[in-house]
Order: sequence, then C-alpha cells, then structure tokens
Amino acid sequence: MSYEVLAQKWRPQNFSDVVGQEHITTTLKNQILSERIGHAYLFWGPRGTGKTTVARILAKAVNCPNRIQETEFDSTKTAEPCNQCEFCSEISQDRSFDVIEMDAASNRGIDTIRDLRENVKLSPAICPYKIYIIDEAHMLSPEAFNALLKTLEEPPPHVIFIMATTEHAKIPKTISSRCQDFDFRYLEDEKIIERLQLIVEKEDISADIDVLTLITRQSEGCLRDAENLLELVSSADKNLTIEAVEQTIGLASSSLLQELREAITERDLTKGLKTLNNLTKQGTDLSQCLNQLIGYFRDLRLLAIDNSLSEQIQSPKSDLPRLKQQAEQMSVGRLSRIIKILMHTNQDIKQSGYPQLQLETALIQLNSLEEGIPLEEIISKLSALEQKFDSAGLSATTQPPPQQHIFAPSTNQPDPQVTSPSLPSSTKPDTFDATPFDPAKEVSSTSHKEQIPTPSDLDANASNTSPVSHGPRDLADLPSFWPEVKSKLPAKLRHGLLEGGSPTVNGTNMVEIPCSPSSLFLVTDEDKKIIAEFLTQEVGEPVKIELVASDTVSESVVSEDVPEETERKTPLMRKIEAQDDPQLKTALDLFEATVVETQ
Repeated sequence: MSYEVLAQKWRPQNFSDVVGQEHITTTLKNQILSERIGHAYLFWGPRGTGKTTVARILAKAVNCPNRIQETEFDSTKTAEPCNQCEFCSEISQDRSFDVIEMDAASNRGIDTIRDLRENVKLSPAICPYKIYIIDEAHMLSPEAFNALLKTLEEPPPHVIFIMATTEHAKIPKTISSRCQDFDFRYLEDEKIIERLQLIVEKEDISADIDVLTLITRQSEGCLRDAENLLELVSSADKNLTIEAVEQTIGLASSSLLQELREAITERDLTKGLKTLNNLTKQGTDLSQCLNQLIGYFRDLRLLAIDNSLSEQIQSPKSDLPRLKQQAEQMSVGRLSRIIKILMHTNQDIKQSGYPQLQLETALIQLNSLEEGIPLEEIISKLSALEQKFDSAGLSATTQPPPQQHIFAPSTNQPDPQVTSPSLPSSTKPDTFDATPFDPAKEVSSTSHKEQIPTPSDLDANASNTSPVSHGPRDLADLPSFWPEVKSKLPAKLRHGLLEGGSPTVNGTNMVEIPCSPSSLFLVTDEDKKIIAEFLTQEVGEPVKIELVASDTVSESVVSEDVPEETERKTPLMRKIEAQDDPQLKTALDLFEATVVETQ
C-alpha cells in the first residue's frame, strides 16, 4: 500500500472529528436530522480549516442509508455517516458517480458550466442525491457565474451544490444570495495542539508540548498546515526537539533569538547587530525571525497591560514566569512602538527586499527609542512653570511689563545704544513681540540693545515737541529745523521723504521738498495738505509746498521704528537666536521640539 501523508490519513470522516468548526457542524447535523437540507451551500474561510472536508462529510451524510446509532437499549437516528456502507466508501475514496468535485481554478469557463447544467437534469446513479462540490469557486469567470444563476436558484430536487472558496468577496452577490453561507474560522492554538497530540501518540512520534506549540504557531490557525509541518519535521527523526524543528523550518535558533530580544530590550545596539549577523551566517530566514520578534513583543505587551491576559499569549507556558518579569520592566507605550517599527520593517522587506539591511535599520531605531513622557508628568512640569511665572509677577498670556529690554542680533561691528526717536502723542509706538522674562535678571544673547520707550517717555517727548512750545520761526531757516518738523509727520510720509535731503524756499511762501522717485506718486493731495499745515504752524504764516523728485536716494531707507540690525537679521540668525533663548529652550527641552520657523 502506498504511503499516505498525515493530512490525508487523519482527515476527519465524521462531523464529530472536525476540529474548531462546531458552529457549522452543529447546524448541518440539525438540518440532516430534521430533513431540511438546503439546495446550495457556500463554505468560505481561510485555507486548511476544513471546507472541503465538511463538504464531503455532508455528501456522505445525506446519502448514507445507515445513519443509525446503536445504544444499549435502543437505536436512534443520527446525522453522522456510517462510513461502512457502499455509498460512504465510494464517496470517501472519491469513486462515486453521484458526488462530483470540480476545481474551478482549472474549469472556470462557460463551457464547463453549460455541461454542468445539462448533467444536473440526469437522475443520480445509485445515491439519493447528486452532489456538486465546486472548489475555489471564486475563480469562475463572470460568464460562468451568470450561466450558473438559474440552475443554482432552482436546481432539480435531487441536486445539491456546495461551493468552497477562500475569497468570499469575489463571489458575486447574485450567487451568494442563493446559497446558505457558512463561515469557517481560524482554529485556536489549543485545539490544534490537542489534535497534534493525538496524532503523535498514534504515530509513535516523541514531541513535548513546547515542540507542538512551536509548530502550531507557524501554522497560523490552519490545521492542515500544522499537520504538514509535523510530518516534515518528523520525517528524519521521530524524536523531535526545539532545535531540530527550528533548523528544519528555517527559524532562528532559540539562543540567538533570545540574545536579539535582550539586545532590543536593553538598547544594546552592538550586541544586536552582532547577533543579527550570526543569524544571517546560519542561513536563518530573517522574515521568519522578524515574525518571531513581533510575536514575542506582542506577548510582552499583553502581560504589561495585565497579568490576567496570560491565557492569550502564544509563547510556551514554560516561558511565562520569565515573560512576566520582562514585562514589568517595560511600558506598554514602548512595547507598542517596538511592535510598530518591526511591522513597518516587515512591510519594507516585502516591498524592497534587503532583509538584513532593513533589520539593521530597525535595530538602530529601536536602540534610540526612549520611553515616552506620561501626560501627568507633562502637566506637572507645565504647572511648575506657571507657578514660577506667578511668583515673578508675570503671566504667559499678558504683554511684558514696561522697560523691558529687547536685544538685536549681534553683527561684526558693535554699535552704540540706540534710543527710539521721540514721537508725538497722536502717534502710537509699534508693537514689539517679546517673550515674558524675569525682571530681576537681564539676559542678553547679543551686544546690541534698544530701549523700548515707555508711555511716560512718549508723553514727555510729545510735550517737548509740541508746536506751541516755541514762537514762530523764519521760513528761510527751514533747512535747520526741517529734521524736527519731519519727525512729527506721519510714518508713511516720513518714509517717502529723502534721508538727508533739505527743502528749498522759492519766493516768499513756496517750499520745494525733495522726495524719492518711487514714493512721489504715492503722496496724495491730502498728504501735501498735512505737510503744509505742519509748516504753517512752525512759521506762523500760510505755506505752499511742492514735492519734487530727487536724483539721489539714500542707500537705505528703513523704518525709524525698527533698528537696522533687525532688518539685516536672516531667518537662520533668528532661528539660532530663538533656540538659544533660555525661556524658550525650557519649552523645547520639555516637549523634545525644535524651532522650525521664526516670524
């Protein structure tokens, strides 16, 4: 007799043997006992979870004439096939003419479905029902699905359709709405381990619970994959060990993997890179290694959240004490960031390749990953800063107190102290953007400073420059007192008149005032009237003015309210100055922030 693989040898033959799909087998057994069998079924779910197996058991159960369970005193009707009659034997051996299995991946055209429509009209050969099992049904073409619609909705009474698929979303709604949907799910690890324990006992294979747990974790909830892995690792030696399983499957060795985990948790970058290099030399599949790391830190995060979640971890139960001790030393936030980086690395490896380089980059990121600052600690630090402001009589939301010093950026040549010019009482000083400071301390980042005029200073200056503080002046002496008159003009007029240019008196009351060519056409008649009124107040008689363009313009016409050093300050200089500011530096260090832009 030819050798039969474990997945085929241990394939369930009854509903009671099906592992982990009780929600489906119970419903089907109730339908069989009540004789309310549907005409079309759709089995969908992950690979290796029993879709085709349950379809065959259902085909046997509806056709078996001996579904009788004998008890000590009586016999009762059951939904399980007997697996001894001619019908059950032929279906189990795939020799029945009335149970037709189709592979939709290789028979997906409309011609196949047309033949099927003609064949369903024929009565079964020997069985009560003719069963059509269509595997990988989502591979059928749209034309084939359309051809199947009418037959699927109203098949002959002796026909049952069972479609199996792993891609439920690809099944047209017109098809799924005509079927009874059964959702096959991933199996729990405990159920797979129980099934593997039964197999190793019957097959005389030596394997402890840790070995079976390792095999189960690699199967990802699919029993068929677990059985195939068990057969693979036991083909050379039936005395299974962790090392033998890891070497056969291509997993990282336990010792090196443990060293890599410790390097990540201890932020030992050198140790991590050396361990990764050793894993590469051993020919370890780094993608598998990465999956093992993600599973390990996932278990740690569950235990860090609550020890009561220990039932959900995937690591062997023998490692539970060590995992709990490790979880106490790490926060949930850091473990979450580690898992996120590892998952992004796994995605990058799939897209770009270079697994060793990608893992080295991930180790560097994990090594520099610090613990996050809890929100409570941030709030307490902000409260401490607020108390310091309150104790100094300052408020972070109010304007700075008077007589605050604002320092201009340093240049190559130091300049003497510059005081803002006196302004009339009707002119408001420009607003300066200043950070609150401690008045008891004068902190200077440069050697230049500008004294901000206080309201009292402005009032004093306004009273000193009032037009009524002196008698009428001679218009012929206008060049001598022109700077004083000019300082009283509105800002937009001062900016347009030439720096250093003197007006000339033509005739008795006509004054020609030089003006920059770019501003000549911006001065309106109303502006000229204002200038004339200022001059009339000074000389005590009506004055007419005329603005003339000047051929020479001063090299730099800048605002009198803003120092020249501030105009020459580059964005980089402002950024460096902001980063060096003591009070701003406290906030930057607190939030681990940097200055991006200054205005």
